[in-house]
Amino acid sequence: MFLWIRDQKWLPTLYLGLITILVFGGSDYFLQGPLALVAASLISLSILFTRSLPWLAIALTSAGLLSPLFWNLQPQVSQIGSSVALLILSGFSSKIQRRIAFIANIVFGFIAYLVCIGNLSYGNSLYGVQLPTDSSKIAFGLLGCVAIVAISANAWFIGRYVFTQITHVGSEVDLANLESQVSISQLNLAEQNRRFGVARDVTDLLLEKVSATMVQVESGSYAIKADPSVANRLLESVSSSIREAFSEIRRLSDLLALQESKSLALPGIRDLNNLFVTYRELGFNVNFRENGQSIDLVENASLVVYRIVSETLSNVRQHAPSNTGIDVDFIWTDSALQILIKDNGEETLKANSKDSSSYTVQDDQQALTERPTGAGLTALAEMVKLYDATIEFAKVPGVGFKVSAAFPDVRKYAKAK
Repeated sequence: MFLWIRDQKWLPTLYLGLITILVFGGSDYFLQGPLALVAASLISLSILFTRSLPWLAIALTSAGLLSPLFWNLQPQVSQIGSSVALLILSGFSSKIQRRIAFIANIVFGFIAYLVCIGNLSYGNSLYGVQLPTDSSKIAFGLLGCVAIVAISANAWFIGRYVFTQITHVGSEVDLANLESQVSISQLNLAEQNRRFGVARDVTDLLLEKVSATMVQVESGSYAIKADPSVANRLLESVSSSIREAFSEIRRLSDLLALQESKSLALPGIRDLNNLFVTYRELGFNVNFRENGQSIDLVENASLVVYRIVSETLSNVRQHAPSNTGIDVDFIWTDSALQILIKDNGEETLKANSKDSSSYTVQDDQQALTERPTGAGLTALAEMVKLYDATIEFAKVPGVGFKVSAAFPDVRKYAKAK
C-alpha cells in the first residue's frame, strides 16, 4: 500500500478518505446522529491531503479532533482516522511536519477526550460505561490518554519503518553503497595478503642474514686469536650485515605499520566495470574508455591498477558533489600502460552553488604551485613503485582533480601463457 501511496499522490488518499467516512463516519452517524458526520468529514479530508498538502492535512486533523466539543458529542469512532493521517504523514512529509502532526494528534486528542470526560454529569455514560464518581472519571481519563499516546506512537513508528523499508532497503542507492563497501573490503584483504607475503619474504631474508652474521662472529673470534689484524675486516663485514638487516627490519616495520583490514577476495581490472556501475548508481557520471590491446596482468599488478582507480573514485566521492563527471582512460601499448582519471568536481560545485565570486586568481595559482598530499596519495605512490611505475596527482584550476599513472614496462607483469 505504501508503494501505491508513494507513486500516486491523490488516488490512494482519496480511497482511504472515502473508506474512513463510510466506515467510521457511518458508525458515528448511527451512534450519535448527523452532527457526528462533521468531524468524520474533516478527518477524511485530512487523509485526502496528507500527500499533497501536509500542512492543510494537519490543520484538518486538529479541527476534526476538536469539533465534537462544539456540539457536546462524545469521542467519535472517526477520530481513529487521525492515526491513519499521521501514519501517512510520518512516512512522506518533512521532519518538522511529521513532528507537528504527532504532537497535534496527542495534544488535541487529550483535550477532546478529557473535556468530554469532565463534562459528563452524574448518571451519564460514555458509550454505555457508567462513570458515577470522580475517581472513575480520572481512571477512565488516564486509560484514554494512554490509548491515545499508544495509537499515535504506533502510527508514527509504523509509518517511518515502512517508508524506510520501501525507500532505502534494497534500493539502487542502498545496493550501490553495499557494492562500494564490498569493493573497499576486497581491497583491504588484498592489501593484507600482499603485506603478509612481503613480511614472510623479509623474515626469511632476515633469518639468513642473522645466521650469516652469527657465523662471521663465531669464526672471526677464532681468526682474531690467530691474527689480530683481521679484526678490522671482520668488524666491517659484521657492520655491513647488520646495516642490511636493519634496512630489511625497517622495511618490514613500515609495511606492518600500515592500517590492516579483512574482507572477501582479491579484486582486479576485471572488476572495474562493477565499480563504475556502483558509482553511477551513487550519482556520478563515470565514463570509461580503453585504447589499445589490453594485457592480462598477474594478480598483484591487476590489484594495483584496480586500487588506483578505486582510491581515486573514493576521493572524488568524498570531496565532489553528485553529478560530477569522471573520465577514466586506459591507454595500452605493446609494453606500457597509462591511466588517466579526471573529474570536474570543482566545476560542478560552482555550477550547483551558482556563485563564481568565491573563486579567485589566487586559487588558480595555488592549484598550479601546490601538489596534493595525503596518506592515501602517499600510499598509492609507494605501491606503484613496486611495479616500476609512477603516479602524479594534480588539481586542474577551476575544473577538478587529475590522476595520471604510468607503467612503462607493464608487460613483464603479464600472466604467463
